Amino acid sequence: MLKCKKKPIIVSLLFVVVFLINFGIVMIEPIFADDLLQEFSMDQIAITDSYYENAFNKMVNYLQALDPDRLLVGFRQTAGLSTSTSRYGGWENSLIQGHTMGHYMVALAQAYKNTNNSTLRNRIDYIITQLQECQNRNGGGYLFATSSNQFDVVEGKVSGDSWVPWYTMHKIMTGLIEIYKLAGNSTALTLASNLGNWIYNRTNSWSSSTQSRVLGVEYGGMNDCLYELYKLTGNNNHLTAAHKFDETSFFNTIASGTNNLNGKHANTQIPKFVGACNRYRALGTSENSYLTAAEQFWNIVLRDCTYVTGGNSQNERFRAPGQLNAYRDHLNNETCNSYNMLKLTRGLFLVTGDVKYADYYERAYINEILASQNPDTGMTTYFKPMGTGFFKVFSSQFNHFWCCTGTGMENFTKLSDSIYFNNGSDLYVNMYISSTLNWNARGIALTQQADIPLSNIVSFTINSAPASAVRIKFRSPYWIASGQSITVRVNGSNVSASNVNGYVDVNRTWAYGDTIEITLPMEVQISRCTDNQNVVAFSYGPVVLSAGLGTSSMTTSTTGVNVTIATKNVPVRETINIYSSVSSNVNYWLNNIQTNLVRTAGKLEFTLRNTDADDELVFTPHYKRYTDRYGIYFNLAMISGGPTAAPNQTPVPTTPPSQDPIFNGGPYSLNGTDGYEDLPDGITHDLNDFSIACWVKLNSLDTWARIFDFGNDTNVYMMLTPASGNTGYPFFCITLNSNDGEQGLNGTSPLSTGSWQHFAVTRSGNIAILYINSQEVARNTGMTLNPSDMGNTTNNYIGRSQWSQDPYLNGEVDDFVIYNRALSASEVSTLGSTSPDGNLELGDANGDGVVDIVDALIIAQSYVGLNPPHFIPANADTNCDGNIDIVDALLIAQYYVGLLSVFC
Repeated sequence: MLKCKKKPIIVSLLFVVVFLINFGIVMIEPIFADDLLQEFSMDQIAITDSYYENAFNKMVNYLQALDPDRLLVGFRQTAGLSTSTSRYGGWENSLIQGHTMGHYMVALAQAYKNTNNSTLRNRIDYIITQLQECQNRNGGGYLFATSSNQFDVVEGKVSGDSWVPWYTMHKIMTGLIEIYKLAGNSTALTLASNLGNWIYNRTNSWSSSTQSRVLGVEYGGMNDCLYELYKLTGNNNHLTAAHKFDETSFFNTIASGTNNLNGKHANTQIPKFVGACNRYRALGTSENSYLTAAEQFWNIVLRDCTYVTGGNSQNERFRAPGQLNAYRDHLNNETCNSYNMLKLTRGLFLVTGDVKYADYYERAYINEILASQNPDTGMTTYFKPMGTGFFKVFSSQFNHFWCCTGTGMENFTKLSDSIYFNNGSDLYVNMYISSTLNWNARGIALTQQADIPLSNIVSFTINSAPASAVRIKFRSPYWIASGQSITVRVNGSNVSASNVNGYVDVNRTWAYGDTIEITLPMEVQISRCTDNQNVVAFSYGPVVLSAGLGTSSMTTSTTGVNVTIATKNVPVRETINIYSSVSSNVNYWLNNIQTNLVRTAGKLEFTLRNTDADDELVFTPHYKRYTDRYGIYFNLAMISGGPTAAPNQTPVPTTPPSQDPIFNGGPYSLNGTDGYEDLPDGITHDLNDFSIACWVKLNSLDTWARIFDFGNDTNVYMMLTPASGNTGYPFFCITLNSNDGEQGLNGTSPLSTGSWQHFAVTRSGNIAILYINSQEVARNTGMTLNPSDMGNTTNNYIGRSQWSQDPYLNGEVDDFVIYNRALSASEVSTLGSTSPDGNLELGDANGDGVVDIVDALIIAQSYVGLNPPHFIPANADTNCDGNIDIVDALLIAQYYVGLLSVFC
């Protein structure tokens, strides 16, 4: 892991001192720690994606709908000042009142930094003026919405009512600091500094037992905000106060890798480690142990406590390590937890540059934060259920004011703050969201256009550039399709880009108008609960998928302090049953997930195959779901029978595809010397979606021989070879720029000779699939080239390459068909069910027309993993139980020696 080399303590840096005469004190200009990476100011970035813009605008509208005077009531009353309005309801009419003002100040400052909106600025200045009046009246720097009696109760000095006063104090302090940093209101820093002095005076008198007692009550990120204050003031009293909120013994336990989080209140723990990370960032390498604690805590939470969305906890608490399925219900994934995990993640990324933090940030940002807002109202969630059949519940505008309402205000006014980073010279592109960046200090500006994951192509246009080279580092996400990688084109041409520590680097001197095109191959991916491997969730690219389960009886109840939660008082589907005639077990079905959860062309929706829920469940991006019950996780189970026996199920075709092919030819006998078939010119000139299928019997396996090769020359072609010279495995590709521009499908094992094998290549949208013997062996979700892009091709060969030095195919080709659409997996299976020699005899595993001991050996080898499964056709299931296993091999052996006369 990369770690920055820090100078020892901010005090050793050169401060720029500014005398603020109006306030009679000395202030310090903001000085930031020597992080490995640097953030961009939010006014340097603008998000242009319509969904994100709406999310931001809805939140700004909500901020403007709130009456600041109603949030100030408690502050004014505590200071003995008159007020003519009433406080809001919900949590703002309780002992935690004032916490919303803290969040509100942060959100206003962030919104103002993004927009430079004068209305927001006036509201910020008004609030600070009011709070200054309250602090001056209180004396001693105290600024709070209730009396200091709550702090006395927590310290054990007096009896009485208290909730979490230090938690609330953290919100207020953070609000003041962010208004100073983002809106430039120097009075806000004065108020924060005075309040920091009050905190120092209070905490400096604590005995060890009092300190322990106080830290036993949730206190938010008091260490974090005080370290941030210290960075701004250089006041050692603020540093001393920050140390009072560091639980060093707890940090040391976590730093050792010990998970002792079971049962602990999650949102109490996470901010502590945000503060531990900030201690390191403020003070340097002398505080390495605190960085280690923060890193280990992050590792533990992701390893033991995190759902597929990036959220964690049940009923606000961490549970036993790995017990995710056991605690899936309606009280999962408190939104505040995700807010704070992202604060921790962002801090660790700035310090280390480790791409794993950028990966997690994107996952939780989309599937937790974006998923927490109702895009119609702008209101946000408290919990986000992982239990199947529940739904999201959103706060009201003026009557709840939950903790998650406050963090929600912040979340949706800082959506742009982690798309780009820099290290002073290089630009890091961490997220693929339509946006603009103006890096003034480096002289480069760009526009990003993205629609991930609907499209797998992201484009960038350079709007201005310096005379010197700039390295742009594009994150290579964790969700890239297996076996594939990012490709980069600059001004329409492929470029060689190095992959360094999870980033694809392009280093060059840029010019105005340069374009960059990044292709990010995607596929459906699965996530399994550690405590029940048959409980799974699905995602596509960075987006977690969920299936709608209706809107019947969406009633709510309450928990805790006026927190509204979902109920599940109706039966819903929680199990997906897989047909045993198609898949031998759950693992087999999941291993073939690319053909079992299929994307609808042109849409971000996915439907199941080979299950009893094929016609019932439609999976779509979860972050956009807000009106219905849903399932993210489903239990998978096996069910006897097959799709033909399922009610309301479309039967598996028993005849070839109904639409006629545009070409159907064969047989072709090819001698491997000079024999080939030349198809008509322009045979693929109008094909976009397509299928090409054929039977092939190889006499020899010759590298780079062609089953077919269509094109105009060795630069523009579409071809299928039984043996790539790179791997020896089957390989299909299409290109307009020779081998540099190939978009391909790679087989996973070598072919056999002497028996018929069925091949099919299909393309729908950007998804291309290679089938061998009706089994999917490769998929490419970034197939952007069409056969029509090649134009009116004149060299359309079966059995011959366009390159004269490649060998001719030695073997036979039959039933060579071309369709102007993508065949389904079941249609491919139908084409592959009858070889050119007729129906494959039951037990004839190698398709040579004879059932003998060789067939038994082939099945046995496959059973123990020595032979690829796609070599084994369905007719090898000799006992007709839906599985091809060692039992079938034994039955064939008995048949061969005469102990058995008939199968099934």
